[in-house]
Amino acid sequence: MIRAERPSKSATSLGAGLGLMLALGFATPASAQQRANLLWLEPGKIDVARIIGLPPAQGTPEAKAEFEQVLQITLNRTPEREKAAIADQYQTVARFLDGIEHSYVDNAHREVRLLFREAQIELSIVLLSVRRLTNRPRPFTVWNKVRVKPCPGARPEGSSFPAGHAATAALYADLLTQAAPELAERFEERVKSYTESRLVCGFHYPSDLVAGDKVGRAVAKALLADRAFRTRFDETVPEIRQALGLKQVTQQPPAASPRSG
Repeated sequence: MIRAERPSKSATSLGAGLGLMLALGFATPASAQQRANLLWLEPGKIDVARIIGLPPAQGTPEAKAEFEQVLQITLNRTPEREKAAIADQYQTVARFLDGIEHSYVDNAHREVRLLFREAQIELSIVLLSVRRLTNRPRPFTVWNKVRVKPCPGARPEGSSFPAGHAATAALYADLLTQAAPELAERFEERVKSYTESRLVCGFHYPSDLVAGDKVGRAVAKALLADRAFRTRFDETVPEIRQALGLKQVTQQPPAASPRSG
């Protein structure tokens, strides 16, 4: 019989603002303490619940199959993969880019760091709306004949669904692809390895990752459609390309509207 441990007080106390973010296990930057409200997106504009639905119910065949999948992944992880997975717990653009060959140095590109940090905070706030509705136990908290052994170190709390790290990876990949489309394939490969780290550590189920990916891409699309964010993003594109060691692209002026008559 599979059953979940009783959630800790911090995991069940879903208050507002920063306390809620931390209880849900987000590795949010310090600036998150300065705001708990959306900066660019309108509240409720992204219907997260409709986009991702709900996770498999505990005890269903699908849930049991996912547990066994995560169990096998954790049993077979190597010390090298475990080390990389632990490093991937940081939700920063610098860590995301560590998984690909690049020239990015975190402290050397302030505007890039700030823009992606603010976008990630925006995403984390959006995720709160649906995480209040789910209480999926994380794999390592589930009692079974053989238990999932998590990676050493800090363990995330709160609902396993959807995966915040998967959402962050998808957000970063879509934004980076807008600035450097020639690296799109490498960004997507990094999304895969970054999110798989959550399985390797026994922190999430595969369906958590799928759901998180959908949210991250929805938020990226909404941000790029927002005039204020898009203006700031376009102004930062040259620095993003410089950070990635790419040649600058001369922007073409917008095509003139055809005259009537």
